Amino acid sequence: MNRERLSGALCALFALGTLSAGCTDDAYCYDCQQPLGQDAGTAEDAQQDVLMPEVSPEAATCPQGRADCNHAMFDGCEVDTDTDKTNCGACGNACSLANAESACEKGICVVSQCVAGFEDCDGNPATGCEADTGSDPATCGGCGKPCDAVPNATPVCELGQCKGFVCKDNFADCNGDPVDGCEVSLLDDIENCGVCGRVCDALPHATPGCINGSCGVGTCEQGLADCDHSVWSGCETILDSDVNHCGQCGNKCPDVANGAGACVHSTCEVGACNPGYADCDGLPNGCEAYLATDAANCGACGNQCPPVDHGTPGCAHFQCGIKSCDAGWGDCSGGAMDGCETNLDEDVNHCGTCSTVCADVAHGLRGCSAGHCVIADCDSDFADCNGKVGDGCEVSVLDDVNHCGGCNQPCPAYDHATAGCAAGSCVIAACDSGYSDCDGDQTNGCERDTSSDPNNCGGCGVKCGSGQCQNSQCVCNKNVLLIRDESTSGSDTLAAAITAAGFTVTQSSVPSYQYDGTNPAPAGFGAIVLLAGGPGTSSYSTDMPAAGQTAIADFVAASNGLVLTEWAALQVQQGRWQTLAPLVLLTRTVAFSGQVTYTLDPAFQGHPIWSGLTDSFTIASTSNVGLTKVGAGIRRLASSPEVVDAVAIRDLPSTGRVVHIAHAGNYAPNGWSNASMKKLVANAVGWSARCP
Repeated sequence: MNRERLSGALCALFALGTLSAGCTDDAYCYDCQQPLGQDAGTAEDAQQDVLMPEVSPEAATCPQGRADCNHAMFDGCEVDTDTDKTNCGACGNACSLANAESACEKGICVVSQCVAGFEDCDGNPATGCEADTGSDPATCGGCGKPCDAVPNATPVCELGQCKGFVCKDNFADCNGDPVDGCEVSLLDDIENCGVCGRVCDALPHATPGCINGSCGVGTCEQGLADCDHSVWSGCETILDSDVNHCGQCGNKCPDVANGAGACVHSTCEVGACNPGYADCDGLPNGCEAYLATDAANCGACGNQCPPVDHGTPGCAHFQCGIKSCDAGWGDCSGGAMDGCETNLDEDVNHCGTCSTVCADVAHGLRGCSAGHCVIADCDSDFADCNGKVGDGCEVSVLDDVNHCGGCNQPCPAYDHATAGCAAGSCVIAACDSGYSDCDGDQTNGCERDTSSDPNNCGGCGVKCGSGQCQNSQCVCNKNVLLIRDESTSGSDTLAAAITAAGFTVTQSSVPSYQYDGTNPAPAGFGAIVLLAGGPGTSSYSTDMPAAGQTAIADFVAASNGLVLTEWAALQVQQGRWQTLAPLVLLTRTVAFSGQVTYTLDPAFQGHPIWSGLTDSFTIASTSNVGLTKVGAGIRRLASSPEVVDAVAIRDLPSTGRVVHIAHAGNYAPNGWSNASMKKLVANAVGWSARCP
């Protein structure tokens, strides 16, 4: 479609009212007023042409000052780029100027009006209102109104008026005169160093200086320098002689071998040798000789050490001596005069080395062989069976079961036993638990089973009497025979107390002075309680039949228990009870009536006889007064201030247990009524019968 045809079509559409706006630009609508004709086409043709346009490249060209910025076909070149602030001179070029209101004139952004406090001093629209007339010292109050320049300072503009100045960094106005501005350089002014008024003090061997705002060394005196960089010490270094700063700071004179350098007239030279060193060869190799160890220069240059016996000469601590000894020899005396005088191969006090002293050999003699400590010999009855020197002759061949009588001679195993060695011969050292060697024949070991044998219960000869043996302990027989005296009621009281303790009590049918061993016989009982203190005289003045005494003695010999009271000691003292005399444990001097205190001996704390009793108790009693007999297994259990020894016991493994109590029982007015005394008798019955 050509331009004319398009224009005609558009005009036709406007005429038809299809387009809302009429043509206003001849460039786009050539003749909208003319009637639709052949050139313009019919309305239908125009509408079809608009709906299906054919646009040539020429249709996109806009005239000067116009532009198609929205790229819409129907409004053509809709933008006036000469005046449009959003598209000034070209599409999308919006006017925005610094510190100003803008306008678009002939396609160029220009200042319309400056913001208050700003002006366009350079006349360049591109920079807007670039001049800050309120605070810029160059345009303070308006274009071309600069503030006066001040040395080393920046003028200050406030609200369009010049307001003094601000000193540049490291400058200051110390005299307060605005004419010369900031006249002082704080970095190097010794009168105002760092701040106004700070005067740098005089320094040792130096003129003061201000360096970067800090007081320091200015100029040093001739030959001196500030090498430690300390302002307080000034020029402290003498460059003429300082080995660390020779001629100039940091120039350290180098050390020579085994010596030190020196600074002479600001020039480095060789100084003194280190202690102990010397320059003996005169060559430029430093101090090459160490006089403390050099055998050719020992203590002084040229002092050669002489030869030594069995060794090599040497120098030590500036003195000639021995450097080393020949193999097997040592200088143990510490003197070079006798050389390496010690034979280290065989000296027990210097064996292998001078400091090695062979230790004493347990049960033997020490020796040294080829420089090693050895056992020279063992004592009689000892031997070195493991070949180790450290434990000496470690084996006693008299008692070592593995070396019995000599090394590697072990003792044989025994039945139910552990072997031992005694006097160099094998023996039974210990029996296994529950066994004993009762026949003394070690060849059959520990042949007796003591865990259940009532005649060897827990050990050889330990008899359980009428009880049994279980687990190597006698199991008591709790049947008790009470051989009464003349007081039936008193005996009944004591029998009741013993029964209450868990025993079965049988009383004799006759008093003790008539007991003949059959009324009843002791067989089947675990313990006998023998009374002889009744109110009548027969109980303590009449002898017991010999058969009765024998029956009781045999009963105790069979490892059964016996508890005696008073007057047993009186019977023996007056010549009666001679068969029972060995079982009577207390002697008699006199009788005592009144309050008697029984006190347990400390050695028997926890003894079963005293179970449930206080360590000391007091009763009203008539008692025997006397000491405990001396004999096998006899011990005093309790004492009394009134009657001396109050309770005695006899305890032997192969015979019965015996308890003797000084209390006269039924002879006393209150007999067996005391609770502590009844408890004591019941405990004595249990212990004598080997009950727990």
